[in-house]
Amino acid sequence: MNTSNPFLSIRWKAGLFFSSILLIFLLIFHVIIYWNVQQKFVFFRSQLQEQYHQQLLGQITTTRDQLQRLAELLISPDTTQQAASGKHKDILERIQRYRSDLELNWDVSQVQLFDSTGRNLGGWGPPTPKFIKSIITRTAETELAQNQLNCEVSCKQYLLLPILADSPSNHVLVLGYNLTQSLLDFRAQTGADIAIISDQSNTQELRQADTSLWDRHLNVLTSFNSNIAYLRYLAKHYHYQDIDHDKLILRDSNLPVEFQFVKLKQVSNVVLVIIDNIANQQHELSSLTYRTIAWSLIGLIAIGGSLFLLLSAPLRRLSAVSKALPLLAEKKYLQVRNMLNHTLPRRYIDELNILEQSAVVLSEQLEDLESSVNKQTDSLNKRTQELIQERDFVSNLIDTAQLIIITLDKNHCISSFNELAARITGYLASDILNQSFEQCFHPSDWQRVHQSLQQLSNHGEKIVHMESDILSTDGQSHTISWIHSNFRVPTNNAVILSVGIDITEKKQNETELRWLATHDPLTELYNRKKLKNQFEHLLKQAIFNDQQGILLVLDLDHFKDINDSCGHNIGDQLLKNVARALTEVSRDKDVLARLGGDEFAIILPETDLNTAIILCEQISARLHTLHFEFEQVRYSISSSIGIVPFPLNEFNVDRLLSSADLAMYQAKSHGKDTWRLFTHDDMLGKQLQERMRWKQKIEDALSDDRFILYFQPIMQIQTQAVSHYEVLLRMLDEDGEIHSPGMFIEIAEQSGLIHRIDHYVLEKGIAKLADLEQQGINITLSLNLSAHAMLDADLIPLLKHLLDQYNASPDHLLFELTETAAVADINQARVLMSEMRDLGCRFSIDDFGSGFASFRYLRELPVDMVKIDGMFITHITENNDDKLFVEALVSVAKGMGKNTVAEFVESAEILEVLAELGVDYAQGYHIGKPQPTLLDGPITFVQ
Repeated sequence: MNTSNPFLSIRWKAGLFFSSILLIFLLIFHVIIYWNVQQKFVFFRSQLQEQYHQQLLGQITTTRDQLQRLAELLISPDTTQQAASGKHKDILERIQRYRSDLELNWDVSQVQLFDSTGRNLGGWGPPTPKFIKSIITRTAETELAQNQLNCEVSCKQYLLLPILADSPSNHVLVLGYNLTQSLLDFRAQTGADIAIISDQSNTQELRQADTSLWDRHLNVLTSFNSNIAYLRYLAKHYHYQDIDHDKLILRDSNLPVEFQFVKLKQVSNVVLVIIDNIANQQHELSSLTYRTIAWSLIGLIAIGGSLFLLLSAPLRRLSAVSKALPLLAEKKYLQVRNMLNHTLPRRYIDELNILEQSAVVLSEQLEDLESSVNKQTDSLNKRTQELIQERDFVSNLIDTAQLIIITLDKNHCISSFNELAARITGYLASDILNQSFEQCFHPSDWQRVHQSLQQLSNHGEKIVHMESDILSTDGQSHTISWIHSNFRVPTNNAVILSVGIDITEKKQNETELRWLATHDPLTELYNRKKLKNQFEHLLKQAIFNDQQGILLVLDLDHFKDINDSCGHNIGDQLLKNVARALTEVSRDKDVLARLGGDEFAIILPETDLNTAIILCEQISARLHTLHFEFEQVRYSISSSIGIVPFPLNEFNVDRLLSSADLAMYQAKSHGKDTWRLFTHDDMLGKQLQERMRWKQKIEDALSDDRFILYFQPIMQIQTQAVSHYEVLLRMLDEDGEIHSPGMFIEIAEQSGLIHRIDHYVLEKGIAKLADLEQQGINITLSLNLSAHAMLDADLIPLLKHLLDQYNASPDHLLFELTETAAVADINQARVLMSEMRDLGCRFSIDDFGSGFASFRYLRELPVDMVKIDGMFITHITENNDDKLFVEALVSVAKGMGKNTVAEFVESAEILEVLAELGVDYAQGYHIGKPQPTLLDGPITFVQ
């Protein structure tokens, strides 16, 4: 057996093990003994310190009693009578007479007599401290003796004894006793030093520099040189608040002394410190401990050595077995049997004999098993390889699938995490595994997710489908459509399978489409559809409440001139400014909308005519402030406004809008920059009835399927073959008359029916294309879209649905949009074209060149084909300017990789000029007129 670890024999291990056990036992034993000795030492020291405390207080009390007896001796009854009669001089005479005896024999340093007001009548000794003076009057008043310890001059014990008399004025005798002798007596009796610390200084008494401890003064210290270092260490490492306690015993391991702090009841600013040297006791304890440990180690060595010798013999046999057993792993079975003892002892056998015999038997059995194992190994290796391949396939399948795949355990912690989940959330699998699924959600979303997971876990649900937002590490939110399901065979690490699809972009598109369905993307005002919905509600509300409202329809004057002269970017910005201005002058409850182009509408609920006229004047004034200059030309902004009150007769919303539109056009015809109130006269009534009649015709034609598709061929000039057809719309009237789009498109745009016509053309055109493809006719159809198609949120979804429904090829569809409509909202046009091109369709710009700003926008629109406006083609044979313009346009288009189509090709001469200029396609009456059917043969040119 090969191993990198060093070898250590069992006999050494056994010896070390039992020696360690014995050592641990001895250590515990000695720890207990040491702890017991320490406890006894602490108890002994506590008892001794209590004796010191009682002895020190007794010494101070004895001194106080002696002072009181001395004072009583000084004041005899006769003396008191004399003081009562006002002869205090006899007391002072006795004080002076016994001065030497009091100083020498009784260590009295001060005797003085005071009257009840605190005035010093005489005596001897140093001046009385201010604190003692402050209590003389109180002593005279209370007629009670006072005892005080004061260190202001020197540490003395003062006795204040009242001298009572029958007169109103008493006297106080003050005796001062120096504590030095008492402290020395205490040291002589106990062997302990003592210090007095207070907030009063007595440097004059000590005749040395003031020693400060804890910002207080050291007044007294016996054995100063020995103990001052200990006190300074104490002041450095302990706060005064820690030691300011009576009977506190403090022992520091770094000092050979023990401290006891004593507080006197009658004085709060003085602390007495008893200092006792305990170095000898501590040394004796340490010596006892070391001796015990030394004898224990000797015993440990003796026992461990005996145990090692006892185990050596059997462990040698065990060592032989241990060397033989690794050879079994090396398949050296014969060598194992040679190394082991095969014979059993005659009398007793032990465990080692059994182990040796078992090893021999094991070697024989392993040798037999090896042959069978080898046979099984080949089959297992083959099966293992198959399982590895299956595992890799499943792993690649999970990571390749564009689905979030997560497994959760019973506690809703993540047990597996595929690559798409890591990419969307930003978490690494190593960071998220075994973490709660909750951290991927906002707390409000987690409540719903957790409830769904609980349904799977506790209520027996098999599958739960839901949508929720998931948070990534960078703070972004993704909307996920989840399918949570239970595993049929759950494990500890996988109970729930959560599969999710990222639908963030879909949700954003749906939100944007919903907004676009009700708003104008340029000005962000309501569109015509939303305005009509709001108007329906307000009209019903006005009729029900019998209230009047006003509808305003305004159109900017000369807007087309500004658009053509300054460019559509300026025009777009102007429309935004106008929308902002209208919002500023209108009220919060008013409804504003852009009806299309430069036409706006404002609904004023609960408003009379005078208020509406004032608002029209405010609008006019506000629009005048929007004047601007472009290329040194000043442009002013004005509008023509039509006013219609509502409710009006039986007019519905469409008729009210038409009436306001008519009034607006009347305002334009009367000089513009003014307003006009709708009046129900014959002329306007006829115009309104005509508009309503055509609106009804359009609705009937849509309902009765009476719109007809005409097809006009478009020829490739170089091959003179029809490449595609433009699909043109006609209306079949009830009397059989066919109307061209010029009769009804404007009414459809103003009434909002244009979207239905766009949808009709789209469905009929795709159905026709699918029919042609089934007949094997591969031809392209060009469908015209209205300017309002860019605002139709349902157009792209309908196109996708129809392509799938009819199984039509999108590369045979070409959509046409007029240049004026495209550049009116170029951003929306670009979006629409891009979405259609993504489906495989192509796009063409119709009437190119009519806007006079064509080259500027040609590169910004993703179009495949450019249809040149017919006004440049009709006279191209005789007008050189038209020829130059077409030549330039063709050159630019070819440079951008776009094909060109010329319309209004009415003669062979025009076709010849177009061929010379390099135009790709031609369309016109010379090529073929619009017909309800496709050509059934080659082109026959119309002469």
